Amino acid sequence: MEGCATPDNHSLMLHELANPRATGIGNQPANTSYDLADHREILAAYDKFIDRWGFRGAFPATEKLWLSLGKKCYDTWQNYMENARISDELDFAAISGWESTAIENHSGIVDNLRNFKSDPTPIAATLLPVRPVAKQRTVCIALDEAATFDLYLLNDTSKSATGTLTFTVVTPSGKLLKLGEFPAPAQTPDVFSYLIKEAFITPPLTEVGLYRFKFALSSAPLATQTKEIWVAALPCGCSAEPPLKVGVSGISSALRKLLAQPDFQLTVQDFKPGEKYDAIISSGIVAGASTTQGAGDTTGLEAQPSGSAATTRRAPRTGALAEGIIDAVKAGAPLLAIPQTDALSDGVAKQLAAAGAFAYSGAVGDVRAPWMGNWYFVRRHPLYDGLPVDQAMGIHYQARGREANGLLIDRAPGGAEIEIVAAYSRDHSRQIGAGTFTTRLGAGKLLYHRIPDLHPVLQARFLANALRWLTSGV
Repeated sequence: MEGCATPDNHSLMLHELANPRATGIGNQPANTSYDLADHREILAAYDKFIDRWGFRGAFPATEKLWLSLGKKCYDTWQNYMENARISDELDFAAISGWESTAIENHSGIVDNLRNFKSDPTPIAATLLPVRPVAKQRTVCIALDEAATFDLYLLNDTSKSATGTLTFTVVTPSGKLLKLGEFPAPAQTPDVFSYLIKEAFITPPLTEVGLYRFKFALSSAPLATQTKEIWVAALPCGCSAEPPLKVGVSGISSALRKLLAQPDFQLTVQDFKPGEKYDAIISSGIVAGASTTQGAGDTTGLEAQPSGSAATTRRAPRTGALAEGIIDAVKAGAPLLAIPQTDALSDGVAKQLAAAGAFAYSGAVGDVRAPWMGNWYFVRRHPLYDGLPVDQAMGIHYQARGREANGLLIDRAPGGAEIEIVAAYSRDHSRQIGAGTFTTRLGAGKLLYHRIPDLHPVLQARFLANALRWLTSGV
């Protein structure tokens, strides 16, 4: 089965390598590991980025970031293994137990010193012989909607489970609510997965934030399962009287459809130079520019074509902001630039950099290969109000790794300050880039968002936040 590659806990590894005997990893001399420089350089790069760009409040110790990224991996494996065990037709499944190395692989669940990358409970508990499983239909829910679960008991023993199954939830405010109670099923030979209740519908979820659903068996309390669902209000803060007038250019039909939803209360029009808008949104889509992006089983380090094959290959066309948009921003119109592929983003970023919005040094780079991995992490900011913050963009965000990247940026000479809100990096890289950042160009606010579409609930909330922030007086 595929893995979810995340970085090592470089902080812990350096601590252990500095004193191998005292930390129990071996009797070798201190600081002699072949990959010592790798860990030192990566930790130093993250420390520098976190301190410079305001992420230290989210990650007081950089180790908190490593553990948050590791949790993303383990949450993924929890869901994989639940699905495998629910299916009685499946005979076996394998977890990527390979240790990470400085050579290429980071998809394993331990590092080169056999340390876990986060709390391993999500995986370990899922593999218990008797295990209640509340299988969620989605990881995010809109406020005041109900969640749907399929409830199972997994039993790999030859004995019937005894006692009662209880389904409860802890709300974001800490209230414990009982949702249902069921008798444990009798054991049937050669059956290991028992459907207790299909399509169990909860009451409406009326608080914003993280709900923790717990499914427990009274005779095996240590096997209790916890599932986390994020609830977000949709949309919030877009309404105005009269409705905000938004000019759009070079955006996808999916984004246009989302902005047209009644809850946004927007007047959406195609951008025209010289027209006045409360905000402008552009992804930089032009004819011939790629609006999709994928990464295959490559590392990005393979030999490239030479000779005639190299000279005849055409470079993909990059994205571009329509004529008049940069002038409108300089005159005071707020801009949401949301190019979500490398080709689109590179063109738009170069265009804005040439206009003096920021200094641009290219992109961090894509995922290279599935077993190597990439990731975003996000700090608290009005743009992510009502969304999970001060953590890795984990299972709730659902940002697609194959389409992800980040920009290497800095303040332009004589330009406005830059605020990075969400950051991006990848396996083995000493470079950390911007996924979401803000600045100003002339009199106008600029919000640049180079992150693939999130879970639809969170994507809608982010767009509402973005429009509210762009059109506020701050």
